[in-house]
Amino acid sequence: MTSDKITTEMPTKFPDDCNDLGDSSLMEKEELNEKLMEYINRNNFWTDKTINQLGYSINLFTTVGIGFLGYLVTNRDKFPPLEFISGGDINCLLITYFTATFLIFFSIIIGFASVLSRLFDFRITRHISLTRKRFLSRTKSRKGLINSPIIDISKEKYCRSFWKNVFGKIEFIDESDFKNNKVPDKIEQLRKESKILGALTWEMHRCQIALFIIGTFLYGLTIFR
Repeated sequence: MTSDKITTEMPTKFPDDCNDLGDSSLMEKEELNEKLMEYINRNNFWTDKTINQLGYSINLFTTVGIGFLGYLVTNRDKFPPLEFISGGDINCLLITYFTATFLIFFSIIIGFASVLSRLFDFRITRHISLTRKRFLSRTKSRKGLINSPIIDISKEKYCRSFWKNVFGKIEFIDESDFKNNKVPDKIEQLRKESKILGALTWEMHRCQIALFIIGTFLYGLTIFR
C-alpha cells in the first residue's frame, strides 16, 4: 500500500530465551513487549491518517482544479483573440492565460492518474493479504508465515509498472501457484508492484500540486497586469 502497515504477521512478543534469567529479565521482556505493541499501534494509527489525508488531498486538488478550469474557459472572452500574424507582436497576456489553462488541465489529468494508481495499489494489497491468510490456513504451521523483507524500488520503472497494472493484466496468485509452491515468490513480486504504485501516487500528487500552484500564479499575473 501507500504506507506499509504493521500487521499481526510481525512478532508481537519477544522470544522466551530470558525465562530462566530471573525476575528482572522477565520484567524487561514484558516492558519490551509493551513497547513493541505501542509502536505497532502508533504505526497503524498514523498509517490510517496518512492514507486518509492523501486521498482527501488528491480529491481536493482535483475537484478545485476542475472548477478552476471551468472558470478559465468561461472567462476566455476577457482575453484577446488568438491570431497568428507573421511579424506581429507576441501577446504575453494571451500566452500566460493559455499556459495557466494547460497547467491546470494537466494537473487534473495527473490527479486522475493518482486516483487510479492508488486504487490499484489497494487492490493488489488486498489480494496479498487474502493470499497470506489462505497460505497460512492451508499450511497450518510456521512455514505459512512468509517473510517480508524491505523492497528496493529505486531502480524500477514507475511509469511502466503503472501502465502494466492499470491498463494490463495483473498476475494475481491462483490455485496453480499454490500447487507449484510459487506463492512466496509471487507475493514478493506483487509487493514490489504495490510499493511502486504507492510511491508513484505520492510523486504524481506532488506534481499535481506544483502544476496547480504554478497555473494559479500565472493566472493571477493576468489579473494584476
